[in-house]
Amino acid sequence: MLIFKALHILSMITMITIFSGGEFSYAFAIWRRDVRALASLHRMEKQSRSGIVGLVALLAGIAFGLLTAATGGLDFFEGWLIAAYVLVAVFFVNVALSARTLIRLGDESMEADAGQRPVEEVVRDMVASRGRAVLFFAVNVAIFAAIILDMVLKPF
Repeated sequence: MLIFKALHILSMITMITIFSGGEFSYAFAIWRRDVRALASLHRMEKQSRSGIVGLVALLAGIAFGLLTAATGGLDFFEGWLIAAYVLVAVFFVNVALSARTLIRLGDESMEADAGQRPVEEVVRDMVASRGRAVLFFAVNVAIFAAIILDMVLKPF
C-alpha cells in the first residue's frame, strides 16, 4: 500500500506541475496579448508533448490512488473519496470546456508568428478569450487546492 500511495502522490504532483505551469503561461501570454510568447509556448508544448505526459501522470495517479484504497482497506465510498472523484470530474469538465479555445489560440499564434495570419486577428481573439483563459487557470488552481486539502484533511 505504501508504494502505491507514494506513486499516487508523485504522479499527481507531476500532473499538477505540468498542467498548472502550462495553464499559467498560456493565460499570462493571452492576458498580455503576446502573440509571440503564446506561439513559443504552444510550439514547445507540441514538441515536448507535455500535455500527453500530464495526462499519463493524471491517469497513473488515479490508478495508484485506487490501488492505494484497494490494498489499504479503505472504503471506496468514504465521503472524502467521493469528494475527490467529483473534483476530478469537475477538472475534466473544465478542461473540456476551455482547452479547445486555448489550443486554437496557440495554433493561430503560431500561424501569425510564421507570417501566415494577421497578428491583429490573433490579438483580437486573445482579447475575446482573456477572461476564459484566466478563469480556466483559476478554476483548476481551486480544484487542485481542494483535492489536496481533501486528501490531507479527509473532512467527510
